[in-house]
Amino acid sequence: MRTLPAERPRLKQVERTALSDARMFEAAMHLIVERGTHNTTLKEIGEKAGYSRGLASNRFGSKETLFSHMVRDFNEKWASELRRFVGGNTGLSALEGALDAVEFFMLNRTMQMQAMYILWFESITSYAVVRRRLAANHIAYRRDTTRWLTQGINDGEVRANIDPESFAVEFSAFIFGLVYQWLANPTAINLHTVLQHYRQNTIARLSVGG
Repeated sequence: MRTLPAERPRLKQVERTALSDARMFEAAMHLIVERGTHNTTLKEIGEKAGYSRGLASNRFGSKETLFSHMVRDFNEKWASELRRFVGGNTGLSALEGALDAVEFFMLNRTMQMQAMYILWFESITSYAVVRRRLAANHIAYRRDTTRWLTQGINDGEVRANIDPESFAVEFSAFIFGLVYQWLANPTAINLHTVLQHYRQNTIARLSVGG
């Protein structure tokens, strides 16, 4: 007798929820990049994800809540990549790893980066919950950079006259400013060249004896 293929095990409710969330996040990202956040609706997100018109509304209640969940999902993915590139490094090696992570994310998660930065920039005048999450992100980014440089100074690798907290603001401003220009005109920015140039100049500026 011919053996019938085994039935694919049914997904548990939590797995179905996670899958539908991921599909709706993906749909939302495409719509945000196409038309911005203000012209994206929950109904369209649900339909584009392949579900009913009302699923996104029933699941999240409001567009801002869905966006807030998207930010949390992005933060988890970014934190994972940052740990992969930075590892246990400190000082200048940690900064270089962070720049590598930024380049990898921009080139390999392009749609997500575009959507999230559009959402973040538009949250300055809208979406208070998202804006608060963004502010918390900035604090965390600056805290990491400050810690890396402080460790570098203590290890004698980074110049003692460098102010870690001020540099952390500058470092974050470079990353966000670069992404902003890239969003406006991706073909005008050679990410690898710009990041390598910044890396070389920054290492030279920060290094003891540089």
